[in-house]
Amino acid sequence: MDKTLENIFNCFDKFFYTVMKNIKYDINEVRIRSDKPVVIYIKNKPYFITKNSDIIPLEKFGTINDYVIVTFAALKNAFSGLCEYSIYKYQNDINNGFITVRGGHRIGICGTAVNNTDNIKSVIDITSMNIRIAKQYIGCSEIFLKNTDIEKGILICGVPSTGKTTLLRDLSRSLSKNYCKKVSVIDERSEISSTFNGKSIFDMGLCDVYCNYTKSKGIIQAIRTMSPDVIVCDELTGDDIESVIYTVNYGVKLIATVHCDNLNSALKNPSILSLLKTHAFGEIVFLESKSFCKIDKIYKLEDIKVD
Repeated sequence: MDKTLENIFNCFDKFFYTVMKNIKYDINEVRIRSDKPVVIYIKNKPYFITKNSDIIPLEKFGTINDYVIVTFAALKNAFSGLCEYSIYKYQNDINNGFITVRGGHRIGICGTAVNNTDNIKSVIDITSMNIRIAKQYIGCSEIFLKNTDIEKGILICGVPSTGKTTLLRDLSRSLSKNYCKKVSVIDERSEISSTFNGKSIFDMGLCDVYCNYTKSKGIIQAIRTMSPDVIVCDELTGDDIESVIYTVNYGVKLIATVHCDNLNSALKNPSILSLLKTHAFGEIVFLESKSFCKIDKIYKLEDIKVD
């Protein structure tokens, strides 16, 4: 277990920390619900954890007391520790349902929203937590690069846990280091590079990394100041249309991701359809839903009616 994961689990009680440290499997996610058995995902398959650090498939559920459980009080204390005992520092992200901690690990949260007119002012009484473990797989983008044309711009589509961010991370590294491209990475939540105190935990090659910039501001800033060949960013939405058009006007290639499972649903999604209409993406790549960083299908924009 690497140091960043140890720091996460160390925010819980000593018993939970010891159990997690003794698990020898490559974990994708850890789902913690107050007063419920903890569930871990290994290769996207869920398991319970016994108090001896053994893993049991969900379909073989036994007596609840056989499994590791985190109480509401322990979850509350752990969350405070994960926020470095400064909830205010993470408030904006908390209001959006997650925090990103050192190591690039993203922790989704569920609790009680405190509303202020139409906006969420804060989230209290955290009852669920989903720790999505960031990983780096050097070379995982090579097959992708051999089967796509970066010069056309690429929109990567996939459901959660298909490796979109992991793939972006290695694409950025490889394009800048092996293909001699000037690459700017707009890392809005520090998930791609896992930058902490100005230093990336992951190997980002020769990229220029914009941490904590919004995608719209980061894209425009990069084009104005760093003359990139390629801009890489995660999770585009309809709010990013203007900056995407900006890349088209300046001839900069864009590689980005969206949440989507197939072409039919993409074309029915107003935000994704608007992104495709900018013609920033010559290819749309869908990842396999039950694999990791693997291409399922590739579509050329010229073969799809988006206008």
